[in-house]
Formats: sequence, C-alpha cells, structure tokens
Amino acid sequence: MLVRVATYYNQFDAELAKIKLEEKQLFCFIKNEHLAQLQFGIAHFELMVKEEDKDLAQYYLENIADNLDTSMQELNEE
Repeated sequence: MLVRVATYYNQFDAELAKIKLEEKQLFCFIKNEHLAQLQFGIAHFELMVKEEDKDLAQYYLENIADNLDTSMQELNEE
C-alpha cells in the first residue's frame, strides 16, 4: 500500500524530493502530477511511498530540507 509522505504546490519541489528519495533507494512517485500541471494553482503534487518506508522517507525529507537551508545560508554569508 502507498501512503502520502509530503505535499508540494510546485513541480520543482516535488521532483527534487522524489530524486532525493530515489537516491536513498526508496520507491516513490508523484500522485496528481499530470493533473496538477493542467490545473495550475488548484491541484497539488503528492509524494507517495510504500507504507513501510514512510518514517524513513520523512526522516530523509526533513534532513534534506535542513541541509538545503544550511547550504543557502552559507552561500548568502559569502
């Protein structure tokens, strides 16, 4: 069974999260991908993973966000 692990309102963020999870060998896909592209501003992108991978996926996504924020802060300081 697949469960939603995150919701995004733009395709770039959804794809970035998907790539990061795939790098960790987690199966995932973006639900509503084509619908969201057609209904800009109405639909949203849902990142889905296997139910048994949900906790691990959430952990990776939280750490990815922290790492990206840190990287952006370091760039702004230079």
